[in-house]
Amino acid sequence: MIKKIFFPAVFFIVLSACASPRAVIKQDYDFSSVKTVRVGNFISETEYSNSGSSVQSAFIRQLLAKGYRVKVDANTQADVFIEGSVTSYVPDKKYLVRLAEEDRRHGRHAVYAGDITEISGSTMYDLGSAFGLGEPNKIMASNATVGIYAYMVDSDTDEIVWSDSYTYEGLDISSALEGAVKYILRSLPRTSLSQ
Repeated sequence: MIKKIFFPAVFFIVLSACASPRAVIKQDYDFSSVKTVRVGNFISETEYSNSGSSVQSAFIRQLLAKGYRVKVDANTQADVFIEGSVTSYVPDKKYLVRLAEEDRRHGRHAVYAGDITEISGSTMYDLGSAFGLGEPNKIMASNATVGIYAYMVDSDTDEIVWSDSYTYEGLDISSALEGAVKYILRSLPRTSLSQ
């Protein structure tokens, strides 16, 4: 009986030790006073130069959906502003993989290192055969990945009051982008933490 309890307990202790805290929040800040948010620039650390503006647009859309008044002009007054950086921006891709005839006949699982052609991520999955090419082949796809670091600054004090980051994987770049922003904004308090 002790062994049955001991091993799962050790597993969960080790698992919780590996988990990192998500958001960092200033404990005495009154988040309930935040009504207007200015969404600033998100610096792109990726090869896709438009990824910062895509992330900014996703924040604008989701903050509006949460009921905030949202501004983008740096010269306008707002209670707080949010900005940050894009740490990962990898669109979904598709690949045409030509298989050796013997691997196809014997049903072997091959490591694809030879003739791979990108058609359009990270996680790869098999979409099946590419019909009509007259040879053994497969179409493989990778998911899209978006990583974002964001922080909120009080406009009056210039103090950072909230910070979070997340990397999200989706079937396409739009779902990965929306998922990452939604996950980050979940940690944004709507009330005063001192109450």
